[in-house]
Amino acid sequence: MNSPGDDHLGNWPWPTGTFMERLCPRSRRSLLRLGTRTYGPPGTVLMRQGDPGSMVYLLRSRDRSVSACVKITTADGRLLAIRVSGDVIGELGALVPDSLRSNTAIVCTPTIVHRIPGTAFMTFLETHHDGSLVLCRSLADRLAWSDQRRLDFGDHQVRVRLARLLVEFVESYGRRVESGWELTVRLSYEELGNLVGARVDAVGKAMKELGADGSVCLMKRRVIVRDLENLRRAAELTDVFVKDARVT
Repeated sequence: MNSPGDDHLGNWPWPTGTFMERLCPRSRRSLLRLGTRTYGPPGTVLMRQGDPGSMVYLLRSRDRSVSACVKITTADGRLLAIRVSGDVIGELGALVPDSLRSNTAIVCTPTIVHRIPGTAFMTFLETHHDGSLVLCRSLADRLAWSDQRRLDFGDHQVRVRLARLLVEFVESYGRRVESGWELTVRLSYEELGNLVGARVDAVGKAMKELGADGSVCLMKRRVIVRDLENLRRAAELTDVFVKDARVT
């Protein structure tokens, strides 16, 4: 079990909108006392699609300046989503104990993983009212994100879809740097294509166009957004209210 020293993590700067950030401090401390804490180096497979399992994994970055990052993929490696510090994964296995894992989760940056047995997680939800509500909100957010991606696929060109994804990533995983905003998540053209429903060559072309107008640049899988407002225009989001980018 975790040591009492983990109690201070109830006030850890969890990224906005994550499961942990939405909980009250008391519930955070209660959840952190469950299960065991381990270090997950890049490449660690937390769960595989098709395997049984009810363990829930709470993610936390080891370095406050770089968000923890776990890639959610299909069995054949197609990227479906990103999870970061403060997120939980594997919760469906706790809700439906006899089910099989619906996807694979692979650690891609140094991450502290709190491994919580499914039964303990369910007890937490039953005894912490805000936990159940937050889980419902988190699941609803993920469904809405998937629905928006499907709508974008049918209604917009690859350049617009990619720009929208990058704007969302700046808001969720952005870190302010001298030249603009750096995404703390490292992604290849193929992985970006998985998320926006496009081929690698189409993503490469769109990225070059966004680079030519001064919006972004990509260096060794490091995406730097140089001009956020310009990127928002490319994403056709200039008429929508934008929340400030969050630093993870």
